Amino acid sequence: MSFFSLTFAVFLIGIFFIWWLLPQKARPFLLCAANLVFAAALGFWAFAMLGFITLLGYLGGLVLQKVPRGPLLFFGVLVLLAPLALYKYLPILPFAWAAPFSQLMAPLGLSFYTFKSISYLIEVKRRTIPAVKNPILFFGYIGFFPQLPMGPIQRPAPFFEALAGQPRHLDSALALNACTRICWALFLKKCLADPLSGFTQLLEWPDYGHSLGVVWSLVAYSLYLYFDFASYSQLAIAFGELLGLPCAENFKSPYFSRSIGEFWKRWHISLSSFLRDYIYIPLGGSRNGTAVLILATMVTFLLSGIWHGATAGFVVWGGMHGLFLLIGRATKKLRERFWAKTPGFCRGPVRSVLSWAFTMLLVAAGWFFFATRTLPQAAAIAQHLFQPMPLSVLYFKESLTQLNLFPPELLRLGIFGLVAALVDFKSRDTGFGPWAAKLRTPVRVVLCYFCIFAVLFFGASGSLPGIYFAF
Repeated sequence: MSFFSLTFAVFLIGIFFIWWLLPQKARPFLLCAANLVFAAALGFWAFAMLGFITLLGYLGGLVLQKVPRGPLLFFGVLVLLAPLALYKYLPILPFAWAAPFSQLMAPLGLSFYTFKSISYLIEVKRRTIPAVKNPILFFGYIGFFPQLPMGPIQRPAPFFEALAGQPRHLDSALALNACTRICWALFLKKCLADPLSGFTQLLEWPDYGHSLGVVWSLVAYSLYLYFDFASYSQLAIAFGELLGLPCAENFKSPYFSRSIGEFWKRWHISLSSFLRDYIYIPLGGSRNGTAVLILATMVTFLLSGIWHGATAGFVVWGGMHGLFLLIGRATKKLRERFWAKTPGFCRGPVRSVLSWAFTMLLVAAGWFFFATRTLPQAAAIAQHLFQPMPLSVLYFKESLTQLNLFPPELLRLGIFGLVAALVDFKSRDTGFGPWAAKLRTPVRVVLCYFCIFAVLFFGASGSLPGIYFAF
């Protein structure tokens, strides 16, 4: 059941009206029923696996509440990760007995609700929350339908607090902000993400274009990845807000970062904070010497790469970001001394622009391996990427037309891209939701009407699956 389908729209509207007609104590039962219906629409295996993970997490929390010591947490996490590991890595094992599993596909959302279950067990172990004894409430959290396909990976404490503290009547300010989010998400998906996905083909078939065209495909992929995932995150948060169950921002203008460290504080925040709190810090973090810092950083980012996929490209992507962070940390004092010796006008906007440009270059280099996924494919494309690029207008024009990027498409994407960049820049401190909530009503109305107009008259027809469905 796609978020962009008419079926889901009818489903959500029905849940919304029934939710606010019911007394607070009855709403968890409605949420449980909605989660079941949505999961069933994803297919039998998605439904069954969600039930299995929910049962493991629920029973594990009760056991950890009574026996907090010992290896029970480790065992529980291991059991929860087992289905995810089997689905992701069994198909690629180079053994004859693994051949029948080569086409095995993970149920949609498995990674996200597995991580939510792990987060719950760790928080129970740490005594930051008590174990939930009501299975209805627990399934409301694990199977929360807006977050089921692509996250965010919401922590348990804020969710249970919001569910327990439900207001009797609809919060009109929160609902209005949710509607603004929905309009913005539709704009990002239909007017930017889906159209941009059609210009990434040279990352798969580089023989059909110039080397400069490969660069345009990499730029298109980088933007497509962000706009697509951000649109789904905005929708998931908005649907929760409509039910009085808000969630923290998952993106805060990551493409305006001026360092890799800042990028990871703005990109896929729910995953990066999960990795930080449950892997990086327990491994020693940054307060136990250089060797521990290097180990914790590299293990965290390599595991991030492995989570995204079982091919070498994802591992290289994770390793690159770990190295970028370590190098940035090691050279911080040197860079500060360098900038201190430069003229005063270079220490403000000039430094910010150069830092931003270099960071985006590093991020794009990482996305190259993320997009190509395998080292042979990366090598094949690199051969085309580093070929000579003639300085001629004809070559530049052909590099665009080979991707079917003609003036009307360029103009449309340019205007919509500038609007998205402006909104991202203005909301970079807080994220889109809190920024939109502070807009004056006329400005918010204009923004919503612009998004609706753009989607109706210029948006892509149909709807492509979210790129993070694969993870």
